[in-house]
Amino acid sequence: MKKYIVPFLLMCFSYTLFAQDLYTPRNIRKAYKKETRSLSGAPGSHYWQNKGIYNIQTKVDVISKVVSGNETIQYSNNSPDTLKVIAIRFVNNLHKPEAPRSGLVSKDFLTSGLEIKSILIDGIKYEVNNEEWGTVKDLKLKTPLLPKSQASLQIEWQYPLSVESGREGQIDSNTLYCAYSYPRVSVYDDYNGWDILPHINRQEFYNDFNDYTFSITAPKNYVVWATGNLLNPEEVLQPEILKRFKQSMTSDQVLHVADSKEMQSGSVTQQKDWNTWKFKADHITDFCFALSNHYVWDASSVPLKTKRVSVQTAYKTGAKDFEQYTDWMKYDMDWFYKNWPGIEYPYPVMTAFQGFADMEYPMMVNDSSVPDNLIDSRLTLDHEVAHTYFPFYMGINETRYAFMDEGWASTFEYLIGISENGEETSKKIYQKYNVKNWINDPSAEEDQPIISMSTQLSGNAY
Repeated sequence: MKKYIVPFLLMCFSYTLFAQDLYTPRNIRKAYKKETRSLSGAPGSHYWQNKGIYNIQTKVDVISKVVSGNETIQYSNNSPDTLKVIAIRFVNNLHKPEAPRSGLVSKDFLTSGLEIKSILIDGIKYEVNNEEWGTVKDLKLKTPLLPKSQASLQIEWQYPLSVESGREGQIDSNTLYCAYSYPRVSVYDDYNGWDILPHINRQEFYNDFNDYTFSITAPKNYVVWATGNLLNPEEVLQPEILKRFKQSMTSDQVLHVADSKEMQSGSVTQQKDWNTWKFKADHITDFCFALSNHYVWDASSVPLKTKRVSVQTAYKTGAKDFEQYTDWMKYDMDWFYKNWPGIEYPYPVMTAFQGFADMEYPMMVNDSSVPDNLIDSRLTLDHEVAHTYFPFYMGINETRYAFMDEGWASTFEYLIGISENGEETSKKIYQKYNVKNWINDPSAEEDQPIISMSTQLSGNAY
């Protein structure tokens, strides 16, 4: 019998080892205990989210490249906690010379950063030293914010756009992409409290679901594209352009709302010195906008089960891939709805803007042009539109757990790529960009568990 004892003991040890629960961080265990989260992944019985209602007025000086604005935020503390501080996030302070960053940047990337002219919270003025502000700053509240109560924040501010355009900035001298363009209340959640991780230009974002009313004042002849519905097209567009824009909302055909000659001839926008463009978007994680005085403007719409979605593209004349972007986006909307993830595009508008970032934003993408490789260009668009669902619709914490949103978006890109390019081509592209760098590097940092926090990773490991 002795010869069976060791194998038997090993088997029992193995069973005990594998029967143990996977490691769960203490903050997540605490959330399970408080029943704000559940082991199934569904919200717990005591789950909550905080929320802001933002009313923002901005003005863009296209000569100085300065964006100025003021905003009112009605912030609801839906948590059971009394908040003694409030954290304000402004991602664009990444451009300040002293800001921590993940790598080297050029001089054209650097700016003076955010200048806060005033902050009032519930009518009480707070003194601000702008030099002390990074991408996130916590303010000690003079009156703590009680559970299930609200605070009103009023902030006046301005900041310059960087010459070098990445996720945002100056695309050219008359084309600007304004993302992360306003101070916002950072996330306060049930498992980390205030999100005070600095943005360092590698990880992406984590935001509350907020409601936005946004007014953007721009010089005449500049068209503004933005997250959400345009509320006042009659006030900012000339009659013929307005007619085409409205037609696009119900058209299956791609319409040229405005071409570059019309843009440059002054026949697109109302000819007041300044036009104020008004947009609204509810229950969404962020808001961005872009403007140009010479981009082509295409538009159409796609019918889904319960609505039509407006699909718009803004690009430089002659960009062969962007000339097809509106049709490509329509295909994305239809395919994602009928296949994976199998639900309707959840928003009323989708706009593609030619830039340099290959980056997703709620209801917008900022993509580089690859006119000599239409497969690559189209798959980039597929990927960025797929991010509509992960992270935006799902509200994923991209900063800490990027594997979720990038993993899903890459998989959707692979699946829709099969329908566009065939399985063999789609598989080769997926392997090239998502497998080979990892599988050919056996070093330890590439073998970390997939759930490793994104803030702890860099290079191929990230």
